[in-house]
Amino acid sequence: MKAYKTILILSLFCFSCEEELTWDTQSQNNDLLVVEALLTNEKMNHLVKLSHTNPESNGVWNPASGAGVAIFDGENVNGLLEFPAGSGLYFTDGNFRALFGKRYQLFVQYDGQTYTASDQSVPGEPFTGEEVYEEAGNDLYTLSFNGGIDPSITRYILSWGQTEYCDFNPPEELCAAKVVYYDLKTVDVNQQFRPEKEKIFFPEQSIIIRKKYSLSEPYRQFLRSMLSETEWRGGNFDVQRGNVFTNLSEGAVGFFAVSTVVTDTTIVQ
Repeated sequence: MKAYKTILILSLFCFSCEEELTWDTQSQNNDLLVVEALLTNEKMNHLVKLSHTNPESNGVWNPASGAGVAIFDGENVNGLLEFPAGSGLYFTDGNFRALFGKRYQLFVQYDGQTYTASDQSVPGEPFTGEEVYEEAGNDLYTLSFNGGIDPSITRYILSWGQTEYCDFNPPEELCAAKVVYYDLKTVDVNQQFRPEKEKIFFPEQSIIIRKKYSLSEPYRQFLRSMLSETEWRGGNFDVQRGNVFTNLSEGAVGFFAVSTVVTDTTIVQ
């Protein structure tokens, strides 16, 4: 009985005492240049996005404006223009396309510093099959993703605004969707047990545009580390946080990628 009373008194004593602790933290200069760039074999205005890192997780877009940006393909230098002014968005001309077999280098001059990166595309793997959807009941369908042999990113652009189904589901801008699948060919536990994607349902006569992007090995490493910190988090087997892989020179983060794109279009029947 005495032992029981002693334990009870000690327990009350332990849980009734609170002491405020002040952590001596040291802030670091994390104002780094963030580079987001993807060149493909499509003839179009390719975009290079420049911004600053933000100390807040949900901070606003902080563009890096007034930079000098150029792409070198081993023979020619292609200068990029910022548009609109002050946006941090830099575009190539509309005739630019990244060819397979060439190594491309990115040069950025900003705030008295020069940043560089390089990448080279690998061949694009054709789609393995025509059917990209499966029946979900109630005259609706859902995507059925089947990856290929090589690592890739597949983007789906869906539209059913031209169908009768959209007339009963206003507004019209909701009659479209975009879905991205990352097929990195890794065996990460947090990828296998990642949170499930929200399913997209669409009616017959919907139009599905598929774009498959090939991944160089450095680009695949970047995506693997980026997804480990974002889309793959929240599952049962999260890993310790770390810095995302980059091919940018010191003082910059992000990635400069070159990819081969394969595209097709399907009408749901």
